[in-house]
Amino acid sequence: MKSKLAIALGLIITVMSGCITSLNPLYTDKDIIFKKELIGTWQDSKTNESWTFEKLEENGYKLVHKEEGEQATFRAVLVKIGDYTFLDLYPQDSSSKNSLKKMHLLPVHTFSKVTLSGNNLTLEMLDPEWLENGLAVETIHVQHSKTAEGYLVLTAPTAELQSFMLAHARMKEAFDEPLALTKK
Repeated sequence: MKSKLAIALGLIITVMSGCITSLNPLYTDKDIIFKKELIGTWQDSKTNESWTFEKLEENGYKLVHKEEGEQATFRAVLVKIGDYTFLDLYPQDSSSKNSLKKMHLLPVHTFSKVTLSGNNLTLEMLDPEWLENGLAVETIHVQHSKTAEGYLVLTAPTAELQSFMLAHARMKEAFDEPLALTKK
């Protein structure tokens, strides 16, 4: 069973390429916020990548992400922790129509720090290299596991994830290059 989990996690992480994944969400119900300004289509002018947010349920969003002709659908939640806003994404469908392959995919959460200002949306995801290095030298402490292929997956419960993100939210080096999107 562990090898099936490792394969599934490996596939998910490969698809998410470079994103830090988590088995648990970054939020509890009390942390969720809703900003109607997020609704609409946001685009990266460099890559033509688009992020389309629609209202889903009371405080969530449906996100359709399009990149290089491929699209994926996620449930998105804005999360307020301290002075920071984060976006937690959770896959809603599998791009594969193969039922056996679908059984081998494990949905995971990814999250990024968010800045929303007028027609500008900035997403900053954790830097995998920074996290890997900090864990290796034990300057960073957060529950995690590695798959047989060496992919890092956060396994910490929500409260620990929130403390971890809040503790590092101000550290520029903790995040990859920001993704700057403009509302269409």
